[in-house]
Parts: sequence; structure tokens; C-alpha cells
Amino acid sequence: MHSAIGEVVAHVSAGNSSAAESVEVLSDQEGFGQHAVRKGDMVLVHYTGVLDDSGQVFDSTRGGLRYRDGGLGVFRPLAFQLSGYPQPGICEGLQQALLGMKIGGKRSVLVPAFLGFGNTTALAPYGVVPAGSKLRYDIELVRVSSRGPDAMWKGISQCSAGGASGSADNCSNVQPAEFY
Repeated sequence: MHSAIGEVVAHVSAGNSSAAESVEVLSDQEGFGQHAVRKGDMVLVHYTGVLDDSGQVFDSTRGGLRYRDGGLGVFRPLAFQLSGYPQPGICEGLQQALLGMKIGGKRSVLVPAFLGFGNTTALAPYGVVPAGSKLRYDIELVRVSSRGPDAMWKGISQCSAGGASGSADNCSNVQPAEFY
């Protein structure tokens, strides 16, 4: 699925179809993979999340910034399964934005507050996301797997999925791949 600029990626419910209440694609560079991401797939992505109103970065896998605690952020992609359900730090809008992407693809999206972190203030790695914030994500799909995490991490030495104790060694050498 190749999304047109301004296209709505997904709707929360059948009765809620306005673009102002859905993930909006701002730009879309189609990838080169054979398969489009679908619900249930495991993905490995790079992304930067910013507050739409201020441009303040609140989360990024690209590193180079200072975490809220003062530590230096690392370059390390994030792996997770597109479940369609809330996951710590992964808003529903980010999950929806990945649907239909192919490896190597890049997409920028606007996520309305209710598909972001809603009416809850969220503490993110690089900043605080105030309740009711509209978010912008710049996403790059690196890998996708329908066969689970073992396939996803095949050929990646020492680059962990993240977390406080995760290793960023060799993360810059991760090559795009798909496992179906």
C-alpha cells in the first residue's frame, strides 16, 4: 500500500472517519520490500517523535541527543510487534502509521492526541509529552518479520532491542530485511 500525501492511514472506528481524527500521512517514500507491513508483524524501525506544536523531540532511535536524565542517547532501532493494542511507549498512532510500509520505506505522519498518548502526560526518553498533544513521527522501516523475533534478529550481532541495559553495538550495521 502506497499512501498518498494527506491520506488517512487508519480510522479508529467505522463511525469516526474525519482526517482530523486519524493518522495523516505528510510524506511517504515507498520502500523496496516485497511485503507490506500488516497487523501481527514484528517490525524493526528507526523513528523520531516530536511535539507538533513546538517541534520538541520527545523520543528518537537515532541518538545524539541528551536523555531527560542527562545521559547521551544512542543510535539503536526499536523492535516491537504491531499488535494494535497499547504497548509501553508505543502509541496506537505510531502502530497505525507503519501499516502498509515496506522495508526501506520512510513516512512522516501526524498523530492526533487520542491516537498518541491521549489525555495522559507521558514521560518519554528525551522529554515530556503533555496531555492532549498532537505528535509528528518520522519513521523508517528497517526490518519486518511474520516469523517472530528470532528471524528479526538474524544476522544482527550485539544490537539489542533497547531498554536501559540494551547494547547499541553494531546497530549502525543492521541491513534491511524481511522474513515471511
